[in-house]
Amino acid sequence: MGLETLHSRRTAGHLVILTSALVGVFLNAAPLLAQSEPAAAASAQITLLDRAQIDALLATPGQVTFIDVRRPDEISAIGSLPVFLNIQFSELDRFFAYIPKDRPVVTLSNHAGRAGRAATLLAQHGFEVAGAVGVQDYQEQGGSLYGRRFDTPEIAGVVAAGTRVEVVREGFVATEGPVVLDDGALAFTENGANRVVRIGVDGAVSTLVPEAGGPNALAINAQGELLAVQTTSPAIAVIAPQPRVLTAAYEGRAFNRINDLALARSGHIYFTDPGVVPQSPPGQPRIQPATALYQLDPGGSVRLIATDIARPNGVALSPDERTLYVADSWGHHLLAYTVGADGSLSGRRAFAPLAGFAQLPEGPTSGADGIAVDAQGRVYVATRAGIEIFAADGETLGVIALPKQPQNLAFAGEDRSVLYAVGRGSVFRIPTQTRGIDRPGK
Repeated sequence: MGLETLHSRRTAGHLVILTSALVGVFLNAAPLLAQSEPAAAASAQITLLDRAQIDALLATPGQVTFIDVRRPDEISAIGSLPVFLNIQFSELDRFFAYIPKDRPVVTLSNHAGRAGRAATLLAQHGFEVAGAVGVQDYQEQGGSLYGRRFDTPEIAGVVAAGTRVEVVREGFVATEGPVVLDDGALAFTENGANRVVRIGVDGAVSTLVPEAGGPNALAINAQGELLAVQTTSPAIAVIAPQPRVLTAAYEGRAFNRINDLALARSGHIYFTDPGVVPQSPPGQPRIQPATALYQLDPGGSVRLIATDIARPNGVALSPDERTLYVADSWGHHLLAYTVGADGSLSGRRAFAPLAGFAQLPEGPTSGADGIAVDAQGRVYVATRAGIEIFAADGETLGVIALPKQPQNLAFAGEDRSVLYAVGRGSVFRIPTQTRGIDRPGK
């Protein structure tokens, strides 16, 4: 998949979104129309795609163009699929020049009738047409939609009521580890594609670091070096500008699968290793993996902090760096440690209960993942419920629901006032009334 810039154009009062195609491979089950076929034949051969066909199309990005011919309010109310172009049917002919002719086209509407008419029109004008989609029909068949409008509740000092959760980009091969760069741009890992991606404040998307060792979480040190948790060969490493491994083992034993890290101004690095969950027999509770919370000292020595956190995940430091927060993906509470003057950790405690916690057949879970902290000490946690927000004393302030479950968070933008959430191939942004902490990294 390319990492082209997202563009927008406004016409006749409607926002037309032009992105790189974010959809997949053409199916043999959905016959293409030759560009030379007559209009009558084209109309007869428009195929209504079912969920299995649509999911297969979505599996491999870049080879099919999806066009949504609904009004924006219909998309906000119902949801959509990753699309190249959103334009009302009555204006579709004005945008033929923007639609690629080197790949098949799929049209979308609430139900397939309008989508079929749009597909017929495109076929009549020389486009290959793979079929039509009724998004409500797809949802009724169990398909997963995104694009429904999500607004925030009012959370004093954080967001105003009705602030829209903006979709920056969909279709990445897994998204994790966001961090703000010096110019306010966001860097994050596309770990399924083994690279670090940059989204500029203008929305431009580019590859920042290719071939990054299976990167997950990121941080930036005082020297401006980019650090990453690497998963291909588990390690904490500098990946740019000059790659080098900082640690890859504890007492001679390789780490299992490191997940997240927090870098203090002192140079201490705190990182989690949730291990690899063993396969459990069907219908049986999951098996507890070997897990750990570690501390890497500036001199390079690794200290083991804990092995009894069920599923340690995200980590972050308070503004004064006297508190370290640790997310337990299987636990009911966000955890906190006191950070000593020498960087040591003590006084582990339950900091706040998580609304995303639930008892599932396979075991308890909150889905607690990445953590961000703002300049006022408020703590933001990605969980099954969305973004859970707590005051510096642990008081629950509210929850922001997202189109998809988030995996990690960071403040970015020129003044660090935009909260970004990444996860499951998506990037979302929320303008806020607060700011992130003014320090390198996250």
